[in-house]
Amino acid sequence: MPPISISLPKHPARPSLKTSSVTVTPIPLTSPSTSTASSNEEPKLCSFCSLIDFSLLRYPTTADLRSLNDGNPAPQDLSPFKRNPYAKVEPTWSLGLLSRIHKSSTSCGLCHAIRTVIDQQPHVRAHLADMGVQDPLVLGTVALCGRLSAPEGTSWLEHDDKYGGLKERDCFFLRRLGLLFRPADKDEDVNEPGMAKKIESWFSMMDSFQTMNTAIPSGFGGRGEDRKVVLMGDEEDPETVWFAGRKRPEMIDIGLIKQWLEECLKKHRDVCGISEEVDENDDPDLVEHMRRLSKPIPLFRLIDVKKKCIVTKNNLYDVDMSALRFASLSYVWGVAPQKLVLQMKNENELRRPNALVGKVSQTILDAMHLTEQLGLNYLWVDAMCIIQDSDDDKVMQLGNMANVYAHSLFTIIAAAGDDSNFGLPGIRTPRDAVQEVVPVMAPSDNKPGMSLITALSPTHQSHEHPTRKTVWASRGWTLQERALSRRAIVIMKNHVLWSCSRSHYSEESCCETATLGTLAWFALQESDPILNSSERTWYTEDIPEEQVWYKFQRLVQDYSGRDLKYQGDSHDAFSAVVEQVRRMTGENFLWGMPSGRFELCLCWEPSRRGLKRKTELSTLEMTSFKRHVPLPSWSWLGWSGAVCLKVQDRELEEGLGLIPKVVCFVLRNHPLRVLPVRRISVDNDPERASSWAIPNVTDSKYSVTLDHIYDNLPTLTPEVLLDTPDDQLVIFWTESARFKLSELKVQRPSELQDNPVHMKEYTKYYRDIIDDDGEVVGKTHPCDPEDRDIGVDEKGDGKCEFIRLANNYLPCCEPEKLVMQVRRGTGKENKDVRYRVNLAEIKKEAWKSVYEKRVLVALR
Repeated sequence: MPPISISLPKHPARPSLKTSSVTVTPIPLTSPSTSTASSNEEPKLCSFCSLIDFSLLRYPTTADLRSLNDGNPAPQDLSPFKRNPYAKVEPTWSLGLLSRIHKSSTSCGLCHAIRTVIDQQPHVRAHLADMGVQDPLVLGTVALCGRLSAPEGTSWLEHDDKYGGLKERDCFFLRRLGLLFRPADKDEDVNEPGMAKKIESWFSMMDSFQTMNTAIPSGFGGRGEDRKVVLMGDEEDPETVWFAGRKRPEMIDIGLIKQWLEECLKKHRDVCGISEEVDENDDPDLVEHMRRLSKPIPLFRLIDVKKKCIVTKNNLYDVDMSALRFASLSYVWGVAPQKLVLQMKNENELRRPNALVGKVSQTILDAMHLTEQLGLNYLWVDAMCIIQDSDDDKVMQLGNMANVYAHSLFTIIAAAGDDSNFGLPGIRTPRDAVQEVVPVMAPSDNKPGMSLITALSPTHQSHEHPTRKTVWASRGWTLQERALSRRAIVIMKNHVLWSCSRSHYSEESCCETATLGTLAWFALQESDPILNSSERTWYTEDIPEEQVWYKFQRLVQDYSGRDLKYQGDSHDAFSAVVEQVRRMTGENFLWGMPSGRFELCLCWEPSRRGLKRKTELSTLEMTSFKRHVPLPSWSWLGWSGAVCLKVQDRELEEGLGLIPKVVCFVLRNHPLRVLPVRRISVDNDPERASSWAIPNVTDSKYSVTLDHIYDNLPTLTPEVLLDTPDDQLVIFWTESARFKLSELKVQRPSELQDNPVHMKEYTKYYRDIIDDDGEVVGKTHPCDPEDRDIGVDEKGDGKCEFIRLANNYLPCCEPEKLVMQVRRGTGKENKDVRYRVNLAEIKKEAWKSVYEKRVLVALR
């Protein structure tokens, strides 16, 4: 998800955690007073819940939107059009202790529904209990959840309170009710209802309740236009509430997914299509964008979901992959072994009709069933379409992963469960979570009342994607499968999501775009990067290449924080993303870093938690040596932990960012040679070399030759270099200096001293950089608190070596040198080779007073 600026609340003195233990007796998750509630029923609310301003949760009606589209100004007295009457952006009310809510749940409909939501998310109580909070104070917060915009070609108006008259309004915002949890303060009156005086939380369940569209029955029945009315609402009825929640059936309604798919195929060709789906009458820029996503593939296996066997498509150089109309599956293998995988010994057997019947894992079986129901014959699944005991086949097929997910008509994402035997809930087995409906506003003055419905996937943060905390979203391999897919059907434990480049839908909400207005759900759209999408993001410049680099930067940050069962998969599990970006931008890559921006990317930063070095070799054989190779220390792929890759042009703005001060070369073999990283496109494929100008560095002070290496790094002899795999050694001239490092320092936000949850998240560890006079002249980037090796070099004076990468210019700060802390090779490693330890900033004057001369650095 994109970086979000978070304003952290101030916290009071830490309360006693020795709160009374609450024994909770399970209650039925449905009650007669709420399960079939109507918005016209009289609300049954306690003294706490009745004080919530539910009018903020009002959603637009047909009459509202028609009036806006006809040029009338937005009503000033109705949400979502009226101004927020509260000083706080997210108004929050105290709901009392959880024990009070439990007692009140027998008479208050909302307390009962709150208990339902919490009981269906048991990890919430467990998480708080682990921190000693048995009976937390519960707050209800009304938070923004979506952006409502006018239909294309239409402008909306509102009253201008400052200058009078009318002015255009781009959008309005919808809200949902969320829950916050924290221990009560010692001096806090937990029995006082009303607006919360201190808005803070140790744990959150955002988007816990939606405004309910009670006109839509459970089950999604009907056909044709009748079905559309049932699913979304009646545009002819002025009182229809748009974009509200709805009850989903126990079993997945395949017709709803078909509707989403058909809408995309018909209306989204400009952003969700591929080259085979465009024609000569389409926009030339669109055609070129789609063609970049295409590449022939020599061997392609699929599951025939009708014949229940493996089929092989050979020599697809002259065949469009999209003509096969296949689906793909993204899922978690898990710890438990797969029931069946493709191997060299069973490949012929699995080509026979019905060979897969009763033999494949449940998730694969359910995906086959769903694929067939959606009208496709073929499904791609890694376990059954890649020979699992053949490295040669893995290398070939992994090189085509970008093709697979970019060309599949849609990807089924199995986001429920933690292994391949969990299945797809709602396909063959019913889903058991309850959606409880609660009347909260009585009808008055010819206005309908309002009901809320419990959400099925509350999130822990605002704008967090519902899949974020799933096992599927924690796995490294699944990221590229999602990022490259044009369309995704996300099967959650209790509901289904749809995502494509243009639309994001949810089975539990009326998300389908109406002709009266469009809605972008923050939790679905803003946190779901789709690499192949030509739709712009709002977080960077509206320049096609910058849009791609922004998405790539987000994907690197997400991927680097995920788990890999085998750390040696680090390169392969991200290779499809790299390959796709290469096609879209024309850039070549070295270990996940674009060659044309390599010196900037070399300045990648660790997250606040620091990083651990990966020591495993690559799982598959690589380079011209065809051997397992180390993951370079200079690449973010060689480290475990979330990183921020600096890759966008805005990082280079004069006076506001980084100015790289090195020009990097790379060593390659067969034949032995050194070439500028920026020119590897010529070395890789002269016919496809980039046409843009490359600075001539051959005779400059930055140039590096083999003779330079032999003269300046004497242990790197021709024999040593001839045994060094391609793209392992990055060589450049730079400045070097040595400083001492302090013991590990801890930086904690003072306002979070009494919040152990956020304290852990926002605490970072670093070391001061100290000169010969004992003065602090800089500090390192975040360190791994468990790593006690500070990288002292072999000279015995307690100092560490730093090499300059760039000048760092920040507003309102003195210029600094961005440097890399390095260590020299030890033991079997070559002593003239350096390895990255961390990055640091050092004051410009302190650096100038210490460094002696430029040195040639061989970084591995």
